[in-house]
Amino acid sequence: MIIEKIPEGLTFDDVLLVPARSDVLPTETDTSTQFTRGIRLQIPLCSAAMDTVTEASLAIAIAQQGGIGVVHKNLSIERQGEEVDKVKRSESGMIVDPVTIRQDRPVREALNVMQRYHISGVPVVDEAGHLVGIITNRDLRFETRFELPVSEVMTKQPLVTVSVGTTLDQAKAVLQEHRIEKLLVIDGDKHLKGLITVKDIQKAIKYPSAAKDDLGRLRVAAAIGATGDFRERADELVKARVDCLVIDTAHGHSVRVIEAVREIKRRHSDTQLIAGNVGTGDGARHPRGDRRRRAANLGDSIVHRCRARIGRADYF
Repeated sequence: MIIEKIPEGLTFDDVLLVPARSDVLPTETDTSTQFTRGIRLQIPLCSAAMDTVTEASLAIAIAQQGGIGVVHKNLSIERQGEEVDKVKRSESGMIVDPVTIRQDRPVREALNVMQRYHISGVPVVDEAGHLVGIITNRDLRFETRFELPVSEVMTKQPLVTVSVGTTLDQAKAVLQEHRIEKLLVIDGDKHLKGLITVKDIQKAIKYPSAAKDDLGRLRVAAAIGATGDFRERADELVKARVDCLVIDTAHGHSVRVIEAVREIKRRHSDTQLIAGNVGTGDGARHPRGDRRRRAANLGDSIVHRCRARIGRADYF
């Protein structure tokens, strides 16, 4: 077919934003924004709750840059909780709930724990939670007796420890002095209260604008629905220390979503909550009188049409 008049078409390289005089330097700009009432981000960037987009790896990467990822819900409840847990454990000023192992457990179990959490060492505690040692890759490098109790191969007391309240700067000095990579935090009764690692300190230096909670852990959100297992899913995600729940539906301005918002806030009143998608002012304002919802997910799509399916989204 012959077209008499060919319309003009432009590509990215054909367009230029004409520069003009500016009194603002890049170092003077502030890109921070409120994600919800209780969560502030260093950059206005949030990844989609889609199974081809956001799981733990992307959520970690985007939080390190100052944004936040929303882990999708096309997973089992347990698996979604694990993805959130991976993000929360990936980086911390001080790990306040470190993975531990009992001294009477077999070496095989210690290896499984280290492989599961991608860590190089595990603090060892007794039945009362007192620190008795630490088992690391160095202790297990040539070990083949996997049914031995951990107590027979671990590095025992005395260990290099610090007390609760030690600052990161003080921890850095101790780590450097003793040439170690893990620093155990204990209270006056020798109960294990935390763990500070060289990797966490290095990450804090490398990613100064990372989005973190009050305990220095990376921020992460997770999606739930408005029907079915959304209550149980929310319970598991809160247990995994998720920072924000996102009620993720195609049409957020509906009775089911409004009821789900009220139910989740009743069950988890201290957890930040986003609901959507909504595309109108009325949708963002409902439910009327309920000020406990923290944010609304505004806008349906930046493309003309989107056909969503389980496991994928086709744009055309």
